[in-house]
Amino acid sequence: MPVAVDVGQRLFVYSPHRLWTVAYFVKTCRLAHCSHSQTSGEHLRYSPHNVAIADRIAEHQLNVGSRILCIPSNSSHIGLSCKKIEKPQRGMIAELATESNSNRFLIFVDIGEPYYIQCHSIRLLLEPLSNYLSKVDQGTKQYIENYVLTYPKRRLIDIGVKSHITIEHNGQWLEAIVSKCDCTLIRVYIPSLNELEWLYRGSLRLQPLFNLLTTSVNDDEPTSKRFAIDLEQQQEHRCTNSCEKGLSITRKCNFLMIPLNYGWKRQVRNDLGTIVYISPCGQPFTDRERLHLYLIQINSCLTMNLFSFEMDCRATQKYNLLNPPIIDIMDYSNELEKLPLSLVNEINNELPTKFDYICTRISSKDEIPINELKDYIEGCTCTDGCLETDKCACWQRTFNSIIKSYYYEDLITNLKELFMKNKIINDNDENDEENMKIFLYKQLSKQNLGYKHGRLLDKIHSGIFECNEKCKCDYRCTNRCVQYGLNTLLQIYRTHEKGWGVRTLYDLPMGTFLSFYAGEILNDDDANKRGIELNDIYFTALDFVNALHPPQLNKLSMINGSDHVLAASTTTSVNMTSSDNEIQTNPIVASDGSETCKTITTSEKSIDIHDLLQSHIITDSDIYIMDANLKGNVSRFFNHSCSPNVFVQNVFIETYDVRFPWVAFFTSTNIKAGTELCWDYQYEVGSVEDRILKCQCGTTSCRNRLL
Repeated sequence: MPVAVDVGQRLFVYSPHRLWTVAYFVKTCRLAHCSHSQTSGEHLRYSPHNVAIADRIAEHQLNVGSRILCIPSNSSHIGLSCKKIEKPQRGMIAELATESNSNRFLIFVDIGEPYYIQCHSIRLLLEPLSNYLSKVDQGTKQYIENYVLTYPKRRLIDIGVKSHITIEHNGQWLEAIVSKCDCTLIRVYIPSLNELEWLYRGSLRLQPLFNLLTTSVNDDEPTSKRFAIDLEQQQEHRCTNSCEKGLSITRKCNFLMIPLNYGWKRQVRNDLGTIVYISPCGQPFTDRERLHLYLIQINSCLTMNLFSFEMDCRATQKYNLLNPPIIDIMDYSNELEKLPLSLVNEINNELPTKFDYICTRISSKDEIPINELKDYIEGCTCTDGCLETDKCACWQRTFNSIIKSYYYEDLITNLKELFMKNKIINDNDENDEENMKIFLYKQLSKQNLGYKHGRLLDKIHSGIFECNEKCKCDYRCTNRCVQYGLNTLLQIYRTHEKGWGVRTLYDLPMGTFLSFYAGEILNDDDANKRGIELNDIYFTALDFVNALHPPQLNKLSMINGSDHVLAASTTTSVNMTSSDNEIQTNPIVASDGSETCKTITTSEKSIDIHDLLQSHIITDSDIYIMDANLKGNVSRFFNHSCSPNVFVQNVFIETYDVRFPWVAFFTSTNIKAGTELCWDYQYEVGSVEDRILKCQCGTTSCRNRLL
């Protein structure tokens, strides 16, 4: 960090004749406008790189990239592991003091070998790093920029004592032998020169690293200038949300392009193996945690789901058709979705079977109690965007469902054993149950169990409970995702063998929310009747409670009162084929089905979904079906694949009623633009009598039959 100097403060100043001497600060003069002569009687004038604070600096005030002066120390605490400084040397902090390096700072000195020193030998220069970088060669400048930018990520050569290595010395490659290792430094012996030299294990003077790293940069994103980290500018500038462009910017574009529209830059740095986001005012970010805190601190209108640090995800490259389509509809949802949903047919002039496009779930009859328990949901009191997930009431509800789910039994058992071990060590007998719950919350919050920076990396089999309208948190909340609806640019298109399908027009990172299954909610009688009169092609069984009970206890049979009705579970992913000219398979999706929970009534204000499973059975009449045949959204077009790139997640938002989860779709891997989005129905062959369904996914792992 740049240094503030007070009048009268003691300094070290440098001049060629006196070298480093003590002085006292009088005032700041801009050299270009200073009316005093350089050696006037009023003061001596020094540039920032020749001035250092004479007082000792606290460790927390030092950062990687800080320009410092290393001074000789008379302290008797200097150990053999620290450099004994003979004379003051300018340099840069390259590594912070930690236990792993014996609480020492690694210094890259301007002239000479790198070394470790302790804090009492460090004084801060007034010179910002950018000023120093403007005076060095381009290679050194770029190396230091990259180093400061990506710290603590570093590429270090793994080498031990007595190993042979080729190093650069005065423009020549020479053979050397490692004689000593000290954390990130190695001392090498050069036989041809009979000399010893200390080198940093990430130095490009080491031939293996030199060969590995190049200075090439492959920017798939719009080109942006190379930058220096101007620490002086960072101190004078206080970031706020006004740093982002205050323009009326449309968000009807690929979500990864939204930050770019607000003045951010996204660099794909192949030389560093990382993505670099640069804020409109020049702040660089290479990791999600720092970026997330920055967005919160400046009260940004942007959220973390709009950023991606995946190297193989391009933000700006759109999929383009090879040939002009026969049918091209710009927005098949008629502006019902937040983003345009295009539809194309490059094969013929046919359209999908007509249906009403909707963006929610609706009850086919008033007596279906989809909102019966809406008034009984509870909200969290978080005002920090629910950052502390172990303390958020809604996150805790998700954690509670994990703790009580058979699916995570091994994980929870191991965590409980760990708690008991810690309890014995600490000899704490008070509030065991409450302390264990707090311990489990904290441990689960460290796992990839739930949303991470706006993405869902792993399926939560026991369900996710999002924050809701009763919560105090706002749009920055870490626990809101599905409720925002479609935010990716998708395209419905005609396939050659599977009828209609859905593909993404831009690259999608792993864990991206796509859409939820929308349609009419039917009881089993109406579902059987509709299956006979129309078809069961777009049926989805809302049987989430199946996931809460061990498989051997799940006795609920298929809802097949007629041969027309087929049900499957969304723990297994389903989606079958339509009729008429649609050969795709859009099936009954079941959210996780089972016969293990009693009917919930509004008299039960405190609803624990696992407590309801103890001794009650859900009957066929308590399982509801969602049908997207007559009313639905883009999810009805998702096809099956035996090698899927999409998975299904059950989510609860406006109700905790286990009979009515939202069936949401997320990407299970990074997906390239133009790729079809598919999920695995996991039908069991022979599960429906006298019904055979061939698989058309065409993957190398194809199982050939769905039914």
